[in-house]
Amino acid sequence: MAAFRYTVLRDGARREGVIEAESERAAVERLRADGGRVVALSPAPAGAVPQSSSSPRWVEVIADRLLIRSHSVELTLRQLGSLLRSGVPILTALTALARTSPPRLSLALTRTAGVIREGKSFSKALTLHLPGIDRVTLGLLSVGEANGTLDSMAVHAAGLKERSRKTREQILQAFSYPAVVMLVAMGVGAYMVKSVFPVVMKFIASSRRATEMPLPTRMVIGLDAFLSTYGIYVLIAPFALAVLIIALRASERTGEMVDRAALRLPLLGGAFKFHANSMWCLTLGSLLASGLDVLAAVDLVRDTMSNRFYAVQFERVRVMLREGSSLSKCIEATELQRLTPLAHTLVSVSEEGGHMDASLLEVARFSEDQLNRRVALLSKLVEPAMFVFVGGFVGLVYFGFFMAVLTATQSAR
Repeated sequence: MAAFRYTVLRDGARREGVIEAESERAAVERLRADGGRVVALSPAPAGAVPQSSSSPRWVEVIADRLLIRSHSVELTLRQLGSLLRSGVPILTALTALARTSPPRLSLALTRTAGVIREGKSFSKALTLHLPGIDRVTLGLLSVGEANGTLDSMAVHAAGLKERSRKTREQILQAFSYPAVVMLVAMGVGAYMVKSVFPVVMKFIASSRRATEMPLPTRMVIGLDAFLSTYGIYVLIAPFALAVLIIALRASERTGEMVDRAALRLPLLGGAFKFHANSMWCLTLGSLLASGLDVLAAVDLVRDTMSNRFYAVQFERVRVMLREGSSLSKCIEATELQRLTPLAHTLVSVSEEGGHMDASLLEVARFSEDQLNRRVALLSKLVEPAMFVFVGGFVGLVYFGFFMAVLTATQSAR
């Protein structure tokens, strides 16, 4: 192949690089398929290294996260599965979906189609031009391409994204209303402490009698002094904790410890456990139903588990499977038996009678039902807890204020 130096306009920016192609016409077609308008094209000197005209990968990932919504990818995967199941070629399906998708996703689908024309796989093309896509979806699409079930794997990946999205929405819904109420109440309390209390305290100080403040008033004054000194740290603490958790999860060893601790949290730990159980049972059951062997399916499940503690358990399962153990014995020898006892029971029975995929899918449905119950319970418990906290805070502020007013009135007599 020959090398060509090019200049293109893409996304309103001028980009330059080197590309390999059989001819100038082929190079122009590739650049146009990648979403660029060719400004200049000339033979490159010998030894020129082909370069990618795309932005740095971290820029692409950030742009994907900000501009491509998860529900858009979910809808695209469902439509792709339906089109492929109807017999539509993948290039035709991607071109049709690009016309109806949001701009950023449409550009990614167009570029993906161009890479597929060059002979690369669909999953590899998505990795190049949609780097923000999650590894679960990429893994399922890779399996679908390998065994000819890309249509069903695309629909299954969309189903997993839908379940994750609904879980996040339920948890956010459970916390959003109490959080708003708490912020409003704390704002009212801060106004009372900062604006009203100083006036009362000046009045008391100017009175002829030195009067000791009642306990509720002293508590509010002490709280005000504390927040005035350390308030900035109180505001920063949640963000610092979030950054610390993300940094710890970036490492495999510390990430396992963090995810294991998350499973032991009151209320939330149960929701995390049922969500992980639902995801791995649904994924493994779907992979086995598509004809994939157990070892390859477990290997993929291990790579797609977002909870690192579960991923470590599946790594142990994979090693034991390679040594000739059955799946039920592997589950029994790991923490999966404690985390998903129903899966161990049904897998043990179905290994002898068959239909292991159906058993795992049944466990997935059970775990999802338990997850919905846990989230509903969490929603019912969070609101009263928030109201007790907010009511106590506001009540303390108002009680301290009125006690201060009463004391000032009595001292003025």
